Amino acid sequence: MKKITASVLSTFILAMGILSGCGKTDQSVGSESNEDKSKVVTIEAQTAAPEITRVENLEKAAEKLNEELKQQGKDIRVKVKTNLFEGSWEEYAKQFMLAFKAKKEPDIYATGHENIGWLADGNYILPLDELKKSKEYSDVFSTLWDSVTYKGHIWGALQDTEARPVFYNKDVLRKLGWSEEQINNLPEKVKNGEFTLDDMTKLAEEAEAKGLVQFGIIHRPVDGPDFHVMVYNFGGKLYDPEENKIVLDKKAVEKQLNYYYEIAQKKLIPGNLTQMEWSSIHKAVVNGKALFYYGGIWNVFNWSQDNFHEKLGKVDEKWINEHFGMMLIPAAEKGGKPITLSHPFVYTVSSQTEHLELVKRLLELVANPALQAEHDVKTFHLPVTKSAAEHPDFKANETLGNVTYMLEYTTFIPNHEGFPKYSKAVFDAIQAVELGKKTPKEALKDLEVQLKNDLGDQLKIVE
Repeated sequence: MKKITASVLSTFILAMGILSGCGKTDQSVGSESNEDKSKVVTIEAQTAAPEITRVENLEKAAEKLNEELKQQGKDIRVKVKTNLFEGSWEEYAKQFMLAFKAKKEPDIYATGHENIGWLADGNYILPLDELKKSKEYSDVFSTLWDSVTYKGHIWGALQDTEARPVFYNKDVLRKLGWSEEQINNLPEKVKNGEFTLDDMTKLAEEAEAKGLVQFGIIHRPVDGPDFHVMVYNFGGKLYDPEENKIVLDKKAVEKQLNYYYEIAQKKLIPGNLTQMEWSSIHKAVVNGKALFYYGGIWNVFNWSQDNFHEKLGKVDEKWINEHFGMMLIPAAEKGGKPITLSHPFVYTVSSQTEHLELVKRLLELVANPALQAEHDVKTFHLPVTKSAAEHPDFKANETLGNVTYMLEYTTFIPNHEGFPKYSKAVFDAIQAVELGKKTPKEALKDLEVQLKNDLGDQLKIVE
């Protein structure tokens, strides 16, 4: 999800009227009552389409909470009112800001972790440090806490996560003479640092040279987190938490640009890749026109929902596993550690909520392993706790079980408010080198000028 700063709020004030049906009502303070005469507190929760289970699970958590409240003799019950937003990520953020100003925002706002920076700086949300100490979150995959940490505090309850692996086409490897054992062992070779980024490029060249694929490699066509994993892969960093600044690591970024320049110059990617539609990307991959694809594990869900295959239309998980494998992004150097990137979705809590303690209890209960497993299997995401990863329903899904190990190799983009500007500028630089309009050195020089102008003192340059 893209971030948006609070400074744009005034631009959209005229849209305030559309929010009257989206926010809190007078009933949210508890004017309803149950059959047992208990007061009913309505807690509103909002998420973005299409993963409705993110808020439906809160309804199920409320059932458990109400059981506990009854057992404790409390004369209060909780009702969760859900709202699914259908629109762009930018519109989703704008709507929340406008609703907040009108005091009609949801108590629980589900969003991508990278929005924590502007939400916290704008005093839209509350810190949730105590969640880390709770029993329900005691076995979170430890690296995931980094994704919800900002300025020394935790600002979100982890809801789900994912990994962004490289898909490889098994059929193409078979035509290259690979045995089934070699094909199935490729992820392990990547994990051990035996198969590097350079090896991946050479294999892509071979497949293309032999006419087995139209493209050796395909990546996303638009700006997004995936591109920045290469900075980490080349030993760089994107953020300095002590100074709270975005980092332009010039050596790592030049290597990043060199990589995209190389695969473009070798014609391993479509010539107009950064101008293609997503549907064209999915069709090319599913129909075997590429050997490697920088994707996300949720693509298995995508390909089962739309008619991307020329003959089969929708393809199910079984078909995908027969024709594709998933591996970590290979290390840049032999013997190095491979990498991936994750984009956890999180629950944030409005700073204006009138039911903080009840909301916190809901967020603890929604971390139940069974609820996580149900959501993850339905939407092809990964759980945030180890107990959920061990749940029978999750373990029964072979595909997800086979990629959960990737969480041990994952990274995240910064939560800093200025990162979208950095990301957009880097994408423009990548697009320029891929289209042959600039050399990596020229693109880096222009990128530095652009970022100094866009970020000012929010930028730290590392030579």
